[in-house]
Amino acid sequence: MKNILIIRRDNIGDLVCTTPLIEGVKTAYPDANLYLLINKVSQDVVKNNPHLTKVFVYKKAKHKAKNETTLGVYFERLMIFLQLRKIKFDAAILANPVRCKYSLRLAKMAGVKNIIGADLGTSEIHHPFRAADFHGKHQVEHTFSYLSAITDHSIPIPPVKVFLTAEEQQQAQQRLHSLLPPVERVFAVHISSRSPKRRWPIERYAEIINRLVADPTTGVLIFWSPQGTLTPDDIGDQKRAEQLLAGCQNERVALYPTASVRELLAGFELCDRVLCSDGGQMHLAAALNKSMVVFFGDTDKESWHPWSGQYRILQTESGDCVDVTVDEVWQEIQALN
Repeated sequence: MKNILIIRRDNIGDLVCTTPLIEGVKTAYPDANLYLLINKVSQDVVKNNPHLTKVFVYKKAKHKAKNETTLGVYFERLMIFLQLRKIKFDAAILANPVRCKYSLRLAKMAGVKNIIGADLGTSEIHHPFRAADFHGKHQVEHTFSYLSAITDHSIPIPPVKVFLTAEEQQQAQQRLHSLLPPVERVFAVHISSRSPKRRWPIERYAEIINRLVADPTTGVLIFWSPQGTLTPDDIGDQKRAEQLLAGCQNERVALYPTASVRELLAGFELCDRVLCSDGGQMHLAAALNKSMVVFFGDTDKESWHPWSGQYRILQTESGDCVDVTVDEVWQEIQALN
């Protein structure tokens, strides 16, 4: 195969879980040109990915900026598909491991004839995957199953990965030196989640941080989702982060504001351990091979646990993180050491 297109139109965590498939396709066809079609929300996940020839990024109308029009968004999308149609793809993989009519539509708009994806009961998908064709239980395993449609070679599933630049790493180190005094280890605490059931009370985060910094060699960086992370009108969690900092009162605790996924990744890389909720931030930490303690709410942990790195999961019968105690979190943090 000469030109292969992968389509993944979901959010950050979903695309992180697709990075092993991207690497697997390149391993199977090292001389092929591998293209990726994704939406704007997740584009930072694959920046600098060495396995990709080019990434095409389209914007969903609901994610348009305040100064953009819906018509303008659709015009930009049309220009992208005109470029895609010129490439002449040998195959397209609809990387969602569930039925997705919209991904099929995107592949057809790109002019692809050989389409691989979850079975939609239509002849338009030339290599349909039914439930029995997906291996394992995890999202990574299901997505990686598509590789069997284009190669007979048995390729091990690699870790999830992201790729930071030296400049991004250097800038993060400079920020760290300006925020904290010299410490031996840094702990990341990310307080945000789109799901109310995965949000832990601020006062309990403060208790955990105060226990961490009781060790004079430990510092803590507080992360959160900034305004507009999910949608342009999303208010973000800065006020909660500021309340948390006020409850700590220690020079070895600092806020680490991030304006992009790339800044969050660079900040996470500075840290030895991560405490967070299940979601995009958890998968990003996994892609950096971080050890973490994770609030899981009512998420299926067999399908969505961190694929890479050491992890401890906190999940209650109620599916609500408010039922997790400070002592339970502390016990799991200690178990990582």
